[in-house]
Amino acid sequence: MDHLWAPLWPGVGSLCLLLAGAAWAPPPNPLDPKFESKAALLAARGPEELLCFTERLEDLVCFWEEAASAGVGPDNYSFFYQLEGEPWKPCGLHQAPTARGAVRFWCSLPTADASSFVPLELRVTAVSSGAPRYHRIIHINEVVLLDPPAGLLARRADEGGHVVLRWLPPPGAPVASLIRYEVNISSGNVAGGAQKVEILDGRTECALSNLRGRTRYTFMVRARMAEPSFGGFWSAWSEPASLLTASDLDPLILTLSLILVLILLLLAVLALLSHRRTLKQKIWPGIPSPESEFEGLFTTHKGNFQVGGLVVPSGPGVSLLLWPNRRV
Repeated sequence: MDHLWAPLWPGVGSLCLLLAGAAWAPPPNPLDPKFESKAALLAARGPEELLCFTERLEDLVCFWEEAASAGVGPDNYSFFYQLEGEPWKPCGLHQAPTARGAVRFWCSLPTADASSFVPLELRVTAVSSGAPRYHRIIHINEVVLLDPPAGLLARRADEGGHVVLRWLPPPGAPVASLIRYEVNISSGNVAGGAQKVEILDGRTECALSNLRGRTRYTFMVRARMAEPSFGGFWSAWSEPASLLTASDLDPLILTLSLILVLILLLLAVLALLSHRRTLKQKIWPGIPSPESEFEGLFTTHKGNFQVGGLVVPSGPGVSLLLWPNRRV
């Protein structure tokens, strides 16, 4: 019978290792840049608090920060947790320095105890005196801290002058359809700071309007789980995407306006040409010709009054011109 069981032992051993790995997930590396950035993001909210977060609802990390002191380490504190209806369990503490010069104490719960929608009570006490340091009751599904959205792209819409943004959900997000996003819109040329637009229902794209033409905008997006089933914190901002918006003048409207102006100019020119004789008489009125009063003045006498007429003195310094056959 032993030879029948022999082939099964390798498979049983692999299964045991798999279950052990699932029950005791490796703690996050304190030197991991992603872990450091998330811890710093939460520590900015309250550095003196016991802070906890989960990334995928299958893990939980709790930590606090304090000023570095000689001789103070993980052995000076005890960390215990309790799921509803279960006994208290210890959680091993770790210590790591932070970039701000403080020291961080943190604990990572086993995956088997990371249960959502169940109250989880946390307690930290000082070993020497037994005095409580921290005490919290949380739900893991309410302390979700996602990774930033990835692959943000910005492009101009084919029509309407809009800007279309698209991105990917945070890597490893538990329920992508229950994520809400916030888009940050900023431009160095626009006064008043950045604008923010919220996107609901897990949508990973949006169309932005009412942007200034010929302006370079920078876009970023962040994510968090949507209430009421989940809660937590806004993630860090994604990598930015920039775009130069189109001109405010629509090419089609500009072309039609130019054609309309040309048509109006053409109509004005035609109107002037059709009334050019009337306009010429009003602008430059004609001078009456003396030929109508003095017959033969230009044809016979070549415009010389003295040759064609008779000058008769009529008084001191006054002469009278008599013209034969003058038309009356």
